Amino acid sequence: MHGVPVRCWRLALATVLMVKGLVIALLLLKRADVRLRNRHMQPWCAALLYAFDVELTVHGSLPRDDAPVFIACNHVSWIDIWLINAVCPSLFVAKAEIRQWPLVGWLAARVGTLFIERARRADTRRVNDRIAARLSVVGERISVFPEGTTTDGSIVLPFHASLFQPAVAAHARVYPLALRYRDATGARSDAPAYTGDLSLIASMWRIAGARDLRAELHFLEPIDPDTLARRDLAALAQARVAQAINGWS
Repeated sequence: MHGVPVRCWRLALATVLMVKGLVIALLLLKRADVRLRNRHMQPWCAALLYAFDVELTVHGSLPRDDAPVFIACNHVSWIDIWLINAVCPSLFVAKAEIRQWPLVGWLAARVGTLFIERARRADTRRVNDRIAARLSVVGERISVFPEGTTTDGSIVLPFHASLFQPAVAAHARVYPLALRYRDATGARSDAPAYTGDLSLIASMWRIAGARDLRAELHFLEPIDPDTLARRDLAALAQARVAQAINGWS
């Protein structure tokens, strides 16, 4: 782990970039179309990864833009969103609690994040309707973390089938996405894991102190939603992500 000076430098640089993101979101993104939003989000998220010295490697073929895209990824950390946006800018579905996070919550809302109260079934229907509407927009991509929580990255929890309903309704190809973090030796890294009672500030401090942190995204073979019910779709997507994660072990 790096010492205090390096951590403070990384956090200071990230803070500057967050402020820049706030200005962009305030002035440009509220009413921006998909292409303009993505054009700003992609380099901004890549810069945030650079601030924390996270090296990103991408495997597989990125989703095409000529059809609705629905990405289903395992969930380890709050910086997972930066990883995906750095290569495949998307609208995200996030738990409602994130909306209350200082700075981060406001910014997430400003760029179009769809917040869901998972404990309320009616709210799932509301968010699914909004996802289906967004999937009808040319060039739009929706990314979800269907486990419903974060893990340390060693396992993949069952995917909640209800979140796949918009993909079925919009005939959107489902792209399973496997994500992992590792250290310089290639071993799985726990540094980014946002689990248990860890606070956001403590998590940022830990990530800023990580040495040679590397992240990998593996876009897996897409799934045609027209041939499967949503439960089968969720199970197949989860199985492919779990197989990829296990193959990395």
